[in-house]
Amino acid sequence: MRRIDLNPGDVFDASQLYRDSAFDAEAMKVAVDIVDNVRSRGDDALREYAAKFDGVELTALEVSDEEMEEALGLVDEAFMRSIEYAADNITDFHRRQLQQSWFSTRKDGAITGQKVTPLDRVGIYVPGGRAQYPSTVLMNAIPASVAGVGEIIMCTPPQKDGKVNPYTLAAANVAGVD
Repeated sequence: MRRIDLNPGDVFDASQLYRDSAFDAEAMKVAVDIVDNVRSRGDDALREYAAKFDGVELTALEVSDEEMEEALGLVDEAFMRSIEYAADNITDFHRRQLQQSWFSTRKDGAITGQKVTPLDRVGIYVPGGRAQYPSTVLMNAIPASVAGVGEIIMCTPPQKDGKVNPYTLAAANVAGVD
C-alpha cells in the first residue's frame, strides 16, 4: 500500500496511482491463447498447463470422495470448529441480503418489477500454491448457496503431490461445494 499525503494547494496527478497497473497486452495475449487452447483441447490442455505452471502431473481433475474423506481426517478439530463458525456468520450475513421478486401494476396499466432467479451453476476459483485460502472458499461459495445456486464447482491448483490442500477441501465441504 502506498500512502500519499496531500496538503491544501498541492497539485497531484492521479495517474501516478495507476502506473503500476498498466494494461499488459502481452500477458493478455498469453491468457487468451491459454483459454483458446483449453476450449479446443479440453482436459488434455488442462493437464499440460498443470505440468507447465504447477509442476504436477495430474491423473484426475476432480476430487474423489476418498480424497475428500482423507482431507477431512487430516484437518484438526479446532480448524473445523472455526470454519463452521465462520460459515454460519457468512450465511447469516448473506441471507439478510437476499432480494425477493416483486411486481406492481402502475396506474397506467404498465407492469414493473424485478424477478430474482438464481443461476443453475457457478464456478469459483480459489488460489493455491504457496499459501492456502480456505476463507476464499467460504466467501465465494456460501453467497452462491444462499442465493439458491444449484451447483457450485470449485477450481484450485493442486499441491506438488497432485492433491488439493486438505484445509481448502474441508472448507469446500462445509460450504457445500459440489
